[in-house]
Amino acid sequence: MFPTFAARIMEEKELFEKVTHLFMQFGIKSMTMDEIARQMGISKKTLYQFVDNKKDLVKKSIEHHINCEECSMSEILGSCENAIDEIMLLTTQMSTEMKNMHPSVMFDMKKYHPEAFKICLHHKDDYMQKAILKNLETGMKQGYYRTNLNPQVITEFYLSMLSSIMNAENDLMSKHKFSEIHSEMMRYHICGIASSKGREYLKQKFSKDNV
Repeated sequence: MFPTFAARIMEEKELFEKVTHLFMQFGIKSMTMDEIARQMGISKKTLYQFVDNKKDLVKKSIEHHINCEECSMSEILGSCENAIDEIMLLTTQMSTEMKNMHPSVMFDMKKYHPEAFKICLHHKDDYMQKAILKNLETGMKQGYYRTNLNPQVITEFYLSMLSSIMNAENDLMSKHKFSEIHSEMMRYHICGIASSKGREYLKQKFSKDNV
């Protein structure tokens, strides 16, 4: 029985990863269950072995994606030499994952799939908030960030900017790639909170990495 259970878990993982990729590429609303099954090369009957309907598919796919993202972020947090390296690595990971995100994904989710959207909000307001707050506190202790910062305010400001650029009604998303916008936002964020020590480190790092 265990191999059968394990095999099903692996099948679900692969399915939700592929479905998430489709949503990111084409948006959520435009992808019907028939089209999803066709794109994946499976029957709709097979698809319904894993989910009850499209809302269930969207919710479970988003849950899986968020869980994977948090696992990857957890591996980064605390593994870098300093807070600047940490936040830049987190930014690179997020930009890589979101670089081809369709502009309508968040709008579609918010309007047609509120349960899935709540999962994203919880991820931002809980996990992301704790991660950014911890990074700020670490950077201040290390001397790379200004000591006169208000970590809670900066954290909320950062998350507010992130929410803004992911808003489908924001013209930025229709004019530029998410990865480009997020990268510039992170530069703006780090340069605004860096101490003289942090700015010097950034100068050396940008020069070395040709960033």
